[in-house]
Amino acid sequence: MEYSITGNLVDIHKKDIYSATITIKDGKIASVKKNDSEQNNTIEGYILPGFVDSHCHIESSMLNPVEFGRNALKHGTLASVSDPHEIANVCGIEGLEYMHKCAEESPMKIFYSLPSCVPAVDFDPAGGVIDAETTSRLIKTDKYIALSEMMNVPGVIFNNPEVIQKLKAAKEAGKMIDGHAPGLSGENLKIYTDAGIATDHEVASLKEAEEKIAMGMKIQIREGSSAKSLDTLMPLIDKYPNSVLLCTDDYKAYDLKKGYINRMVKEAVKRGCDIYNVLRAASLNAVEHYNLPLGLLREGDDADFIIVDNLKSFKVKASYIKGEKVSELEYKAIDKTINNFEAEAINASDIPEPDNNHIIGIVEDSLYTKHLSINDVTDRLNKIICYNRYQKGAIPASALIEGLNLRFGAFGSTVGHDSHNITVAGYDDESIAKVVEAIVDMKGGMAVWDGRELYTLPLPVGGLMSNKSIDEVEADYKILHDKITSLGCSLTSPLMTLAFMSLPVIPSLKLTANGLFDVDKFKFVK
Repeated sequence: MEYSITGNLVDIHKKDIYSATITIKDGKIASVKKNDSEQNNTIEGYILPGFVDSHCHIESSMLNPVEFGRNALKHGTLASVSDPHEIANVCGIEGLEYMHKCAEESPMKIFYSLPSCVPAVDFDPAGGVIDAETTSRLIKTDKYIALSEMMNVPGVIFNNPEVIQKLKAAKEAGKMIDGHAPGLSGENLKIYTDAGIATDHEVASLKEAEEKIAMGMKIQIREGSSAKSLDTLMPLIDKYPNSVLLCTDDYKAYDLKKGYINRMVKEAVKRGCDIYNVLRAASLNAVEHYNLPLGLLREGDDADFIIVDNLKSFKVKASYIKGEKVSELEYKAIDKTINNFEAEAINASDIPEPDNNHIIGIVEDSLYTKHLSINDVTDRLNKIICYNRYQKGAIPASALIEGLNLRFGAFGSTVGHDSHNITVAGYDDESIAKVVEAIVDMKGGMAVWDGRELYTLPLPVGGLMSNKSIDEVEADYKILHDKITSLGCSLTSPLMTLAFMSLPVIPSLKLTANGLFDVDKFKFVK
């Protein structure tokens, strides 16, 4: 099939905008012909390369890959570098296979990186293992374009044999290696980058970013549903245009429904960043860094491109993959599910008393927390538990937490990075036990108890993803969010914040299923 499209072409290679006619034949760009200058004012729409999310976890959207892809394409994101780390921590290799099978049913170009830390840490119970031997076998295949975020920073710095073997396997296979090293600097950063680790999405300041760029790393500016760095790191786009990528990392369905990478592009251009540098960060840099087979509006490329209404709103009028319009796809039901769930309901009396000398302090819009004592507390305290979902008869770990401000009730979820055990926060033990019971009944999902009624969002795929449409997931999630707000919580994204309270690789104090963990000292609190 052959056809042509005419529009204002935004040429990121030549840094020019001009009227052009693009001829597409058999899914490829056969020719790009520049039109006469007087035609410019008669053409509506701007033709751009498609956007790329350079690092995300599809599972975090709570949508299966097919539904995720359908909605990403609506907003002009044609490709993602997705780390199926979450489902792998729950279901191991079976989880990876599930993600691949679903991606095959999506026209979106979903590229997977191979999770490097499954389990994320060896001191928190999880459901899957991808060891160095398995990594060496899988990274050689064409199923994976990179080794994903190496969160085990101490393992790199102190030459853990298992970690070093994984890094060596990726380098021998010619695959890129992604990083995850918040706050790392100096000699330890040099050891980390010398190991071949080339990106980081956990950068918190310009100073940290510039040191990492000087070491040869690329910085992935992140705008997720909870953690956001665009405001802080935006100056990098013009100062280091070849060293910046855009990503979301963890992005919920309610945000995806409103927009995606196009929202970051719009904001960066609005704030005065050079449009070609922004588009480079949103497309070209990721394509070149990971060697992605995604077209960039050159003759011979796959006919992958988007059309936006203007260069201010970046509202997507149409998205094309291999010449096919893919921005108006209908919802497709996917009945595949996998899971790993053994936990049983608990009573209020099963919840231990927390230690008031070690209290988790929430930092809003951040994955970081404060490590407080009872003398540091200035606001209401609530209780939080983390409960092993992978075995029967486990005892919940408990702690005090500041920043939720719950006046009654409780809420919880099996989305709990990265081991995805059951995390519940509440005003009292009876309410916490009620939410645990609801999550156990669903074998994974989210729940809120307001003292009178339960509200739930089942996540049958590993306790992480729904098989429903984005509209249904968003509606159920909004009910939960509103109910949590009615309990007294004023956080922008309470469920997302709760999910990171059990992540023991981001400072300072986190609660795993085995107890409170001091990330700064990298050991359990006694």
